[in-house]
Amino acid sequence: MSFSFVVDASVAVKWVVPEEHSELAEDLVTGGGSLHAPAFIFIEIANALWKKMRLGGLEEDQAAVRLVRARRAPLILWQGEEPLPATLALAKELDHAIYDCAYLALALELDAVYVTADQRFWRKAQATPRLQDRIVLLRDLAQAG
Repeated sequence: MSFSFVVDASVAVKWVVPEEHSELAEDLVTGGGSLHAPAFIFIEIANALWKKMRLGGLEEDQAAVRLVRARRAPLILWQGEEPLPATLALAKELDHAIYDCAYLALALELDAVYVTADQRFWRKAQATPRLQDRIVLLRDLAQAG
């Protein structure tokens, strides 16, 4: 049985930078399910790599290589096709940034599970009963399956 997941940059960065739960993120890639994301995920990955450069944990050339590697991930990208009206409604309902809500709206549209490492957003979504089974923390993914 194949599963569909929507992944965000907090998960995708773990594919190219060793971090806590990187092995769980890699399991998503090798697990046989389909991985979806809005095309802007690469902007968010680049931003995360830039933050690591600013903190001195990554050199510019290393960040560039990792960004190229991230672009090779087996993601099915949504080029502006994400459900924008639903994204706006979720942002209003959860009082949260459009970017994170776009991943969640895409998961709802695809009848998929949104996997994130963003605990703050996960907590907001968990407070809404209809969203509880649509978003899972990366660290909890093994137990959710």
